[in-house]
Amino acid sequence: MTNDARATAKGKDEKEEEKFKNVEIVREGEQIIIPEEMTLKQARIWLERKEVEEEQEIAIDEIIEAFPLEGAYAFAKAIARKYGFSALVPTPGFFGSSPPVMIGVDTGVNESAQVPWGRVEIPNIAGYLETGITVKDNRMLFRIGGEVKQKHKFAIKDLANLTRKIVHDESIYRGKAIRVQFEKDPKKFNPRDCPKFIDTRQVKVEELIFSEDVKKAVNTSLFTPIEHTENCRKYQIPLKRGVLLEGPFGTGKTLTAYVAARKCVENHWTFIYLSKVEDLKTAIHFAKSYQPAVIFAEDIDRVMEEGERKENEAVNEILNTIDGVDTKGMELIVALTTNHVDHIEPAMMRPGRLDAVISVRAPDQTASIDLVKLYARGRLDQKDDFTEVGNKLSGQIPAVIREVVERSKLAAVSRLKKGEELLLRAPDLEFAAIEMLNHLRLMTPKAEDTRSEAEKAAEVLGQHVERAFSKPENNGSNGKADKPHRETSVGA
Repeated sequence: MTNDARATAKGKDEKEEEKFKNVEIVREGEQIIIPEEMTLKQARIWLERKEVEEEQEIAIDEIIEAFPLEGAYAFAKAIARKYGFSALVPTPGFFGSSPPVMIGVDTGVNESAQVPWGRVEIPNIAGYLETGITVKDNRMLFRIGGEVKQKHKFAIKDLANLTRKIVHDESIYRGKAIRVQFEKDPKKFNPRDCPKFIDTRQVKVEELIFSEDVKKAVNTSLFTPIEHTENCRKYQIPLKRGVLLEGPFGTGKTLTAYVAARKCVENHWTFIYLSKVEDLKTAIHFAKSYQPAVIFAEDIDRVMEEGERKENEAVNEILNTIDGVDTKGMELIVALTTNHVDHIEPAMMRPGRLDAVISVRAPDQTASIDLVKLYARGRLDQKDDFTEVGNKLSGQIPAVIREVVERSKLAAVSRLKKGEELLLRAPDLEFAAIEMLNHLRLMTPKAEDTRSEAEKAAEVLGQHVERAFSKPENNGSNGKADKPHRETSVGA
């Protein structure tokens, strides 16, 4: 054969190979099926090449759009459904192999599952798979890595897709209430630090009692988007909101969080309670996978330290996170609380960053009576008028009102006759309220005298001059003026 003939034959072979290079093996049934134009000789050559190719090892890198622990849980379910079981294997390392690990993942209130973390071997799959994490768009996601022979790549792709389907259809976090704490450095991620589920069944919505104006503000800005989501979407009302609850300690901000959690679960929202407000940015990226969602972080004052400038910068960063590009278009409510709103620059609270600033204050007279009724648990004497009780307790936090009701029970028991049911009367509650207010007055620290020594000396001198020139009145025969009488009233 001449050189030209050889070149022509080689070119023809290469052309034939090019024609069949995208042909894949399909293992199905009991027949060997080859493409119509492929000769047996070509089929034999092609199968030999495929055999070599399929025995080559390839790297696996499948990213699952889920928080690592949810991804690990879905991966374990996918293996169980597709293969029945998997075998754990040690992970090699510079200082020796690390033993295989089974971790407990919380899947609900008082529910958990054991899932593999690290290297696993799949039945009839040559090679290994390895669970881990990766960071994408500032989110920690679940990653399936490993090495398998090329002939198994489609089986691994099917396993990864089944994992994604389980994450989407059977999410353990979406629509639930969870408490989370994030590790700042993803490399230090500990798979044993699971989000904890909040048992919203124990939350009593009726115990959240506010003055009418506070109740309306909380309902409008926080609860309405959760309870009327479809109408908000229908009328194009943004479900991306920032809400600040500000007010003194003990006025109901924390209980508002738990009521919001219950409403979220009842309306298929995800509720994320942050253990640390510093985790807000990470939590927002986490919430992208679980919208619509509420993130609740208490006491933004915790980020305030080392001087006024740093305080403002820390709070500003939090508010910029709420208002930032990362939250655009999200169905996300970020609810924050503070006991010290005066520490926050007014400019930082502009609409767009915070859509509502709700001043949560101690209950007024009407709300105080409602709280008395709540804590009395049906043991109020309905014939009595409790208006004065409400007046005395107006402005007191719910914990104080609860204690007044408990103390009033002792007064009621002291006059209880044999065979009578315990009923709390207005005088019982008024007596307990007076006693409690006196108790609180004794606990109130005296105001510190911040005057200079010169100012204090001037006051003493002035008192001496006043005594010297004042005329005795109603002083009997000793010529000394009576001390002025100081009037006090309960609750002053």
